[in-house]
Amino acid sequence: MEKETFFHQLDARTEITYADNGLKICRVKFPNAHMRLCNVKVNFGSRDIRLHSGDSEKVLPYGTAHFLEHVLFWHNGRNLYSNFFDHGALLNAFTTYTDTNFMFTSLPDRLEHTISKLLDALWNPSFDENIVAQEKSVIKSEIETAHLNQQLHYHYQMLNLLSPASPAAIFPAGRTEDIEALTINDLKEAYATGYQPQRMTMFLIGGSEDTETILPSHLRLRGRSGHTAKRKFMPACPPLLQNQSLGDAECSGETWTGLHISALPDKNDLFTLQMYWDIVSRVLFHIDSPLFQEIRQTRLLNIQSLSAESPMSEDGGFLILHSKGAHSSAYIDVAANYVMQQKCQAEAWLEYGKESLLNAIIYDSDYVRNCFEWAAECERYDCSFFELYRLIQNMTVQDFLYLIDTVASAKKVTIHVSHPEVVGQ
Repeated sequence: MEKETFFHQLDARTEITYADNGLKICRVKFPNAHMRLCNVKVNFGSRDIRLHSGDSEKVLPYGTAHFLEHVLFWHNGRNLYSNFFDHGALLNAFTTYTDTNFMFTSLPDRLEHTISKLLDALWNPSFDENIVAQEKSVIKSEIETAHLNQQLHYHYQMLNLLSPASPAAIFPAGRTEDIEALTINDLKEAYATGYQPQRMTMFLIGGSEDTETILPSHLRLRGRSGHTAKRKFMPACPPLLQNQSLGDAECSGETWTGLHISALPDKNDLFTLQMYWDIVSRVLFHIDSPLFQEIRQTRLLNIQSLSAESPMSEDGGFLILHSKGAHSSAYIDVAANYVMQQKCQAEAWLEYGKESLLNAIIYDSDYVRNCFEWAAECERYDCSFFELYRLIQNMTVQDFLYLIDTVASAKKVTIHVSHPEVVGQ
């Protein structure tokens, strides 16, 4: 099947409807799928710590959105996971920087019941003192465990060095002092603001049933809303940053390197930038990339592993590279400068990046979960699957070289890790 046809077919299988209370439903049909995946995404994440009411503002402790996720997992005195498991469904929840998600997989004949259970828990919560106290202990232990994870520790240390004032630099569960300070009133106020049905989208992936046949009967549906989501934009100029280097570069075998991501001239909508930086990362930082293989051979760099991510939101964007090897701290500059010296090969490298991203969307082994993640991105930016495909294909060599030049010229923060260590809080 041609890739273009695949994305057209995804759109043909996708239906957007709304409940009369404002809940948005995104239905993606896969007739041969045995299981069904449901995810209720709430537009309330770890960055949402400021509540506005008229002229007043309340600042919540960090970790409030994640704490709410934990509290809502308890409904009428029983844990939702156990309740769902009894009905053959596996429920999980997770909080990101931008949103909170309640996701489960279910057999087709249990789907209506489990959806009803989840919506009841989300729309009719109980804030019990004992549950809140219990979850405070659970979450503080979760935070302590997270700080023992070296990768997680250095990830947030890097974000803190790049942008110390940004909520992105705080672990989504918050800090111990935040959890101790959090009150039931904070949770109730956060819930009242963040969990309005209009801030929620339900994704239903798999099967061929019509939407109305698998939803609780009390949810009356209407067609697509006339409202069009506003495309989110990122500031064209990132904050000024001074080069910083922590640790001993001479004996380093492991390096974290970070830099601010900037926008393209006249093309700084967030979705475009996310896709373009994903493509650049696949070209520069994938072990299988022809560019990486060429650099390793011609520059004799002893790079053992590479992984890169580019978290991005309206608050700003970052590129974070984790590398291992004797020359790992030099790789990001060597790679960017190599591309600028070999511009004649840029088109071939760009095509590799595009194909790598499209193949990741189409051929991922965990396809239903992967489809949800791309459907969620398309929904966030009011973009069809085919528009996503065209966006990727429309990236030009000029766009690619501009972003490579950004990597080459950006101020950078580097953390050198000389040996494995247990990281304390």
